[in-house]
Formats: sequence, C-alpha cells, structure tokens
Amino acid sequence: MSVEPQRLSVSTYVIGIATALMVALAAGAVWCVLQLYLRVDLIGGALVVAVFIAWIVRRQGFSRTVSGALIAAISTAIACTYASFLLAAAQVASFVGEPMRSTLLKIGPALAADVAWAGMGAFQIGTQLLAIALSAWLVWRKA
Repeated sequence: MSVEPQRLSVSTYVIGIATALMVALAAGAVWCVLQLYLRVDLIGGALVVAVFIAWIVRRQGFSRTVSGALIAAISTAIACTYASFLLAAAQVASFVGEPMRSTLLKIGPALAADVAWAGMGAFQIGTQLLAIALSAWLVWRKA
C-alpha cells in the first residue's frame, strides 16, 4: 500500500501557515509570562510548545508532508525566539525600572537579541534545537 502525497489548496496553505504562526506567537508569549510569574527557567517549555505546534499543524492537514514539517519547525523557532526576546525585554525593563511595553519599543530587536543570546547557555540552545526537530518529526511521523 503506497501513500500518495496530499494535495492541498493555496488557501489551505495560507490558513495553515497563518494559524501556525499565530499559535507560535501566542505560545511564546504564554511561555514568557509563565517564566516571569514562576521566576524559574522554563526552557522545557520549548518542548511543550513544539508538541502543541506540531499538533496544530497536523490538525490543519499537513501531517506526513515536508511542507508541514517545515512549517512546524519554523513556527517552533519563531516561538522560541519570540519568548527569548520578550524575556530579554523584561530583564532590561527590570534593570531600568520602566514598563515592559516602553522597553520593548526602545531597545529594538538588536539589543533584545544580544541580551537574549547572552542569557543562553548550551543547554538552552540545545533544548530549543531539540524542540525544533521534535516539532518537525511529530508532523512528519505516522499518526
């Protein structure tokens, strides 16, 4: 029994990509809020986010497709990056004593990236890379 590739319409791709990106941003924000609230490093949240994104991408009809695996991997990378940027902005905001919203607007993406990168160790980077690979694999595997 051979498995034929699925034929997905353009609208399915657009909706699937938009859904995956919105879920990635929302999951990254929730991850950041939980980490700030609990005051503990929740790098394991990357794996939870990866599983959730993979589940969403599969539900959109992208299971067992290369495009679905790519969408899941890119969305997971975006979620990890977004959470890292938000956490960096929160760290800078606590240093300067300003609200996080104004700090986000003032520091810009370059400083947020530098602060986020400075706060990451090999374990954090490895866990995020594992999460990216996990999300792609979960979409690609048989159900």
